[in-house]
Amino acid sequence: MDQFSLMNLKTDLIMVNELNHEALLTADFSHPDILEANQKIMNSQAVLFFTPIYKASYSGILKTYLDLLPQKALSEKIVYSLALGGSTNHVLALPYALEPVLKELGAEYLLQSTFIHQSAVTREVDSWDVALQAKERIDTQLLKIEQYTLKKVRKEVIK
Repeated sequence: MDQFSLMNLKTDLIMVNELNHEALLTADFSHPDILEANQKIMNSQAVLFFTPIYKASYSGILKTYLDLLPQKALSEKIVYSLALGGSTNHVLALPYALEPVLKELGAEYLLQSTFIHQSAVTREVDSWDVALQAKERIDTQLLKIEQYTLKKVRKEVIK
């Protein structure tokens, strides 16, 4: 999230695994946790999805939450997906598994997804260390979010 602070972008974090489990599993669209999370998505200009890749697929709990988003919830938003996985055999999990779902939810402005091998990330005492090459790949996409949002703001001011 430090990158967003540098760009002066407000961020809201939705930890899908911390949403009410019963609401997720029973598709309770009216549960306050789901309503609040969905409202954050609806109010955003950009949405970033971070997920582990396991057995060539993104997280099941992420899919469970995506099923609770309103139809076309990602319309008019820039969307970026980032994954961490243990095998380069799964680098296509995002474009072939997650991105079609995001497009069905209305994502028109999909940035190039980024797969990071778990060897590029190490746990420090109170943080995570990401290898420079991985950081650069991620930062390239994050800068596109800033460029897009600035362009959108300029366009709205000109109207």
